[in-house]
Amino acid sequence: MTPGRGTGASPGRIHVMQLTNGLGIGGAEIVIRDLARTVDRSRFHVSICCLKSLGPIGRELAAEGVDIYTLPGADVHKPDYLSALALRRVVRERGVDVVHSHTTHALMDAAICRGLSCRLRVAHTFHFGNYPHKPWRDLWMERLACRMPDRLIAVGEAQRRQILTTFRLPPSRVGVVRNGVQPVTGDGADPAFRARIGAEGRILVGTIATLIPQKGLFDLLEAARRVRDQRPDVHFVVVGEGVLRPDLERKRAELGLDDTVTFTGWVTNAASLALPAFDIYCQPSLWEAMSISILEAMGAAKPVVTTEVGEAPHLIAHGQEGFLVKPRDVDAMAAELLALAGDAARRRAVGLAAADKVRGAFTVDHMARAYERVYEELVSL
Repeated sequence: MTPGRGTGASPGRIHVMQLTNGLGIGGAEIVIRDLARTVDRSRFHVSICCLKSLGPIGRELAAEGVDIYTLPGADVHKPDYLSALALRRVVRERGVDVVHSHTTHALMDAAICRGLSCRLRVAHTFHFGNYPHKPWRDLWMERLACRMPDRLIAVGEAQRRQILTTFRLPPSRVGVVRNGVQPVTGDGADPAFRARIGAEGRILVGTIATLIPQKGLFDLLEAARRVRDQRPDVHFVVVGEGVLRPDLERKRAELGLDDTVTFTGWVTNAASLALPAFDIYCQPSLWEAMSISILEAMGAAKPVVTTEVGEAPHLIAHGQEGFLVKPRDVDAMAAELLALAGDAARRRAVGLAAADKVRGAFTVDHMARAYERVYEELVSL
């Protein structure tokens, strides 16, 4: 195969198209963004095709000059059962060598294109972390389409086991490329963040999350009440937005936590602006694949209290690089938070160990180099 034959890629470079529905706010979207920024441009041309709309991260990348576009005729309000044919035309016109899909719709369209072209290579990364508990339509589409890609990729060992079992695939069929992050330095932090949320002079426990059931935020509120009863000098902040915000705010009021818990809504670049202000990071998720926000918190040298879901037990040695509790174990969560709130030296030691762990194996560069090897292997098939 001769890479880089089409629009947007110079001769000799492999043209990799990242394919997704759109680039809203979420872990998969951050992975796509970071790959577009970090993959070696001397060897690869990375473009991004959004099947429906750019979204806020997509607009951010477009402003940076990244080769990003939506599929011709895309309409976010209507299903498009012929999008695979439009995608095939784009792939041929632009001389794409590898399509790297990231969502169910993207996987389905990429699989169809792979079936229509013996030249095209396809890799797919699964980002969902709670198989088989997914809408039946998505499961059916993934089960049908996952036979076509040349490479199937999980973001962690726990997710890989779920995928193998759910789709009855042989172990050799699914590899692992773990997510990576750019460690937060604190240089761009918002110095007024604590003052705005009323946390000056207090120990700040924070989380950055979409306000959806998966994130276990009602458990965080219950833990906050237990902590408040013993340590009124601890403040909690939830950075993010979502459908559960009205219900969460009502629960906050019922628990008498209006002066203890702040909901900020979306904060653009929250990992850079808000995360440096946290003393402790808490993520009470009910399930995850490999959490980007935990990696960001660890990379920022924050001690993390989180649930034993997804890749967290493979990422965190309990008591050394963070603290693990069972999902919904509010008492254990509160106990770990209280212990950390009362021991600044331990917070610092655990945070530094967490940062070392991320720098050693879980940076964006680690992730990008691993995907580069996948792309090179694919074009050599």
